[in-house]
Amino acid sequence: MLNALRVLILSLLLAGCTKDIDYQTLTIPYSTDIRGFDPAFATDLRTGKVISLLYDNLVRFDLDMNLVPGAAKHWSVSADGRKYTFIIRNNIRFHNGDLLTVDDIIVSFERILNPQTSSPQTWLLDRITGAKEYLQGYTDSVRGLTVINDSTLTIELDEPFSPFIQYLAMPATAIINKNEMEHLTNIPAGSGPWKLDKWERDGEILFTRNIDYWDGSPKIEHLRIRILSEIMTQSAEFEAGSLDIYEVPKGELEYWRDKDYNKKEENELIIRYVGMNCSRPPFDNIYLRKAMNYAIDREKIIHILLNGSATITSGPVPPRFLTGEVRTQYEYNPGKAINLLKKAGYKNGLNTELYVAGGSEMFHVLEALQSDWAAVGINVEIKRSDWNVFKTAVREGKPDLYYLDWYADYPDGENFLYPLFHSKESMTKRNRFSDPDVDAIIEKIQRLPDNAERQSLIVEANNMIADKAPWVFLWHSKTTYLTQKWIGGFRPSPIFNAQRYTLVTKQIGP
Repeated sequence: MLNALRVLILSLLLAGCTKDIDYQTLTIPYSTDIRGFDPAFATDLRTGKVISLLYDNLVRFDLDMNLVPGAAKHWSVSADGRKYTFIIRNNIRFHNGDLLTVDDIIVSFERILNPQTSSPQTWLLDRITGAKEYLQGYTDSVRGLTVINDSTLTIELDEPFSPFIQYLAMPATAIINKNEMEHLTNIPAGSGPWKLDKWERDGEILFTRNIDYWDGSPKIEHLRIRILSEIMTQSAEFEAGSLDIYEVPKGELEYWRDKDYNKKEENELIIRYVGMNCSRPPFDNIYLRKAMNYAIDREKIIHILLNGSATITSGPVPPRFLTGEVRTQYEYNPGKAINLLKKAGYKNGLNTELYVAGGSEMFHVLEALQSDWAAVGINVEIKRSDWNVFKTAVREGKPDLYYLDWYADYPDGENFLYPLFHSKESMTKRNRFSDPDVDAIIEKIQRLPDNAERQSLIVEANNMIADKAPWVFLWHSKTTYLTQKWIGGFRPSPIFNAQRYTLVTKQIGP
């Protein structure tokens, strides 16, 4: 049926007026539109990606997840880990020609923290000394932000927090032009490698390269993002040559496997999981939570339903952040699951509900999970709802079970620990898991610089959380990208806002 639909769409595309390839424009699809161009409200992946095209940050991630200079050409951290000193470039200009200054950085950061802005991203900067008082309206500036001279800025924190430097590469901490803050939702005020030409809501976003960009102008003249909500439409448009790069959905991998396109696979910083509400029966019982894990045949699901596009997880942290001894967790063992179910007091089985956001392309996977659980006596009813209803229910702790995923904000094992399992976060936003030993080790990881001790503690935290089984741990996703033969220089990155398309080329032949 899917292939028939694809053929129909493709035939309609080819029947229309085809035109020669536009070698001056790189065209890529998004499934939904962005929220706007204001960094203060960049909370979703697509908006964050566009912010990275239009703006600069003090630092940024390259395609290999390294933290590299941005607007700051150098930086240093004090011995106690609390004070960061940045030396700012003097040759960066905003798209309107204004010079980027230290004052623009101060304004950008204080705007995020200003209560009148109502940004949901204040958590990125609220560890700066004086930020909390500023947030509450008690002061008119943040005393931890200090201009030393025209090219030097210092940022002081209340206490050491090693992920902070990575926060400064996030979309919300992008640097805006202090003279152009009136219409940021629709008109960006950035200094990035691309300038906005046109935004047609739910249609397309068109950019022109910034030929004066301080780090080198993009190699292609224009970048077009087309908003195509249907997977089949994206697929057919790519096959017709109207799209240059295509992220293949998991269910489509078999169709594209032998097609003659350039293919690149990336191990993403994503984990898929089923959250269990650990604060009340039945999932306050660790034996039941472990039974839920042992009942799942992950290898079979990955092989048959996901076309091999995932790796089994040992816990919440992706393998690339685990450099020590990682214990293998939760092999497929239905006999062990049944015994644990009895030990939990459910010898006659259990009936429960799994909440999912409606329209999930992974629904066939959820049905496979449902079947595996039923085989050991755990009967799970799948309840689908609108995404906003689902998200509110999870935050309020209503579901006993829910299916979700977590995308890394920044490339650090800590990002898979604190936001998901520290009691301050989990008990108010997620699956109501709380463990003082887990809290303590996460807090220690946050204080330490990136060294062997910190790496060892990340492994230990990963193993501890896996042992407590607050989730049904599923897998880390892989993503396959296809590019047309005329595309060169494209490399995917695990970090969502690292790809700026500045090195991508579009030409005939090699």
